[in-house]
Amino acid sequence: MKSLSRAVAVMAMCPVLAVAAAAARPPDLSGFWMLVPQVAQPDPELARHVPADAVVMKDTGAAEFGRMEFGGLKLTPAALTAARDWDPQQEMTVSNACKAPSIVYALQGPFPIEIFQGTELLVMRLEYFDMARVIFLDGRGPWPDSAPHTKTGYSVGHWEGGHLVVTTTHLKAATITNNGLEHSDRIRVTERFRLADGGKKLVATQVYEDPQVLETRGVRYIEWRRVEGDHVHAYDCDPAFAENYKPEP
Repeated sequence: MKSLSRAVAVMAMCPVLAVAAAAARPPDLSGFWMLVPQVAQPDPELARHVPADAVVMKDTGAAEFGRMEFGGLKLTPAALTAARDWDPQQEMTVSNACKAPSIVYALQGPFPIEIFQGTELLVMRLEYFDMARVIFLDGRGPWPDSAPHTKTGYSVGHWEGGHLVVTTTHLKAATITNNGLEHSDRIRVTERFRLADGGKKLVATQVYEDPQVLETRGVRYIEWRRVEGDHVHAYDCDPAFAENYKPEP
């Protein structure tokens, strides 16, 4: 009778255990996500985790700042001088026209992303410049300073409830605002991703700090909508189009 009672008790607990296991599983961010075209508004849930001193950058999507406009970011003297000396015509030369940005600029650009989520890592494909990010979820530690720097960097992530928290280092120097402000290879990026609207939206914050370039931290709020059945396409950048570029007088 004791064995029977124990079996009945275990069977009664099974639904409870199943619910608990489901609750412990992180949300699945997999899928094809199209960037929402308008500048994303701060997500109240994610905003609670944004540093109070971070400047909100309102340039997501196709929006871009004009010359010497940096959305409220305060630049170091050296970065300010570099921005003043920036020549936009050099960006449209054959050698630079297809130069890829880092994820700091690419993630908020007006192109879709596609996510493949596993238990040990998450792969994010960006249509912009055919970029691919690997976000490690296996608890590994930081990379040494001597490790290589790339435009996608080294990303490690963990789950905090329904939030995927990602820290990225080892990024090669590249643009922040596409108007002369470039981050250094010492930049540190912290992102949070979460599903919203019943899984129909993916929202994120991207906080970056770079004391060599910025005296303030910046944050972008980014939002995508789920599109079923679509995939990231090839980004075929032909530098020859720069030969037809005619700068404004």
